[in-house]
Amino acid sequence: MNESADTQNEHKSEMNQEERGDIVVEETPHTEEKSPLDLLKAEYDELNEKYLRLAADFENFRKRSVRDTEQRIAQSLSQFALDMLEVADSLDRAIEAEGGSHEGLLQIHKLLAQVMKRQGIESFESVGEKFDPSRHEAIAMVPSPQDEGIICDQVCRGYCLKDRIIRPAKVVVSNGSVSEEQN
Repeated sequence: MNESADTQNEHKSEMNQEERGDIVVEETPHTEEKSPLDLLKAEYDELNEKYLRLAADFENFRKRSVRDTEQRIAQSLSQFALDMLEVADSLDRAIEAEGGSHEGLLQIHKLLAQVMKRQGIESFESVGEKFDPSRHEAIAMVPSPQDEGIICDQVCRGYCLKDRIIRPAKVVVSNGSVSEEQN
């Protein structure tokens, strides 16, 4: 029985200490140990984030490489086209000098035009159009019965590569009607 009295006394003593605030509660340190599952999940999340970043970087690199390659090809083709335009101009002058009667020159000119067209290089006509500084280079202005700014004559053809002008047409532009004083 003595033991039960001792137990009761201890219990009463603890209650009295709690009421007085004398009890010192042992605090457990807050070092939360993560379970192996939590550690694996954190490692998985980190690796997954690295993978997603790497995949995005690779996709950006791939797109940039394709764009750079297309630009280099277009630039090379444009330079080649400019060189070939000298040949086309020479053929135009030769045909004009022969009066358009030399069948061989006409066939060569036609073949050259087909080859350039397959590569996306085409000439454009300018006579009768309104002068556009992005497509035309004015080499002279002459009085004419046509309205001001209308192209009267084309000295050298203009060419475009797909939708981009690679060489503007050299043209003669009307500066308006001849005034009555000049007549």
